Amino acid sequence: MMKAAHITSWCDAGTVADTIVLGDVPTPPASRGRQVLIRVHAAAINVDDVALLQDTAGGGRFFHAAKPSPSRPLVGGCEFAGEVVAVGPGVDNASAISIRVGDRVCGVQDVAGLSGGGKMAGTWAEFTVSPEGALAKLPDGLSFREAAAVGMAAHVVGDMLKRADSYLRVAKSDDESLPPRSCRCLVIGASGGLGTVLLQMLRRRENVHTVAVCSGSNAATVRRLGADEVVDYKAGAISDQLADAPQFDVVFDFVGGAETEQSAVALLRRGGMFLTAVGPWQNLGDRKLSWSEWVGWACGLSGRLIRGNRHCACRMPYRYSMSMEPLPLNAENFHAVVAEGGARGEIAMEVSFTETALRDAIRRVASRHSGGKVIINMDLSASSAS
Repeated sequence: MMKAAHITSWCDAGTVADTIVLGDVPTPPASRGRQVLIRVHAAAINVDDVALLQDTAGGGRFFHAAKPSPSRPLVGGCEFAGEVVAVGPGVDNASAISIRVGDRVCGVQDVAGLSGGGKMAGTWAEFTVSPEGALAKLPDGLSFREAAAVGMAAHVVGDMLKRADSYLRVAKSDDESLPPRSCRCLVIGASGGLGTVLLQMLRRRENVHTVAVCSGSNAATVRRLGADEVVDYKAGAISDQLADAPQFDVVFDFVGGAETEQSAVALLRRGGMFLTAVGPWQNLGDRKLSWSEWVGWACGLSGRLIRGNRHCACRMPYRYSMSMEPLPLNAENFHAVVAEGGARGEIAMEVSFTETALRDAIRRVASRHSGGKVIINMDLSASSAS
């Protein structure tokens, strides 16, 4: 048996923090095939984790974790870092990944099984099991807590940077005597777990000018991470505050919603890119949508993606794209963002693996105002938790 944060039936929306139990569940079976057993040292808490436990992820109409029951408890969490303690007989030690016992690894589990490989194990536990191909090795100097705070961000941000690459390259002028034109980027939701990592990666790009949108209380943080300018969304509509500023080449959206999109695209140059990690519905996953609501959301997103394609005859004056990199963790993205790019997650809260601390952490994440990543540090004593 192992200690794990789990449920035995679906939680009502908004009750995960009060319902989840920290207790004994069966340890994942000894590694089989190409599976790897990992002792978890740190795990993250994300809004999607909360949504999966109350079965409202994606509006509760498409993304589902394994249905919990007393005989098959559902362990929460998908993002983790830990140490390999056993490998299955099918693990290829001659492969490029070459996972071995003792390796320090991290991953982001496909708990909903969208990749077609089955629903993977949760990570708010002393142990988890993962396919060898779903793991990334930790570079030297990266701690377990740091790795757990950046895995999901590396996965999403790595994909977004690929999608926006043609815009982010140095823009050459037709007149060789003139300096290259800078690429102007607007990052909405810049102080969150994804936005803070993107800022660090944009800072590495030559001739990229980044404007970050966040609350004024987070201005110093986003400037430290690479923002050239900061807009406080609480001070008024961003479209009004930036009405006289030069237009943007790319808008990165980590907030979502039609209102956010409308405000942002008014600031885009013709042919620019609106790139979202969220989509046209803000706070999707907080509740279960009716069928008509879900169809409306799906049709709205599909229409945007089709009309945002440059080859569409009725295309919009800007490109619309959504980061939809499928889980589990893309090790290539992790290497590019973390190992090569040096990006790190901003840890807003770090708690011990105790029930009271866990409940407080889940509440903070569910509020959608965590101010950065919330981490469960399995190696942290209850007395030293923050």
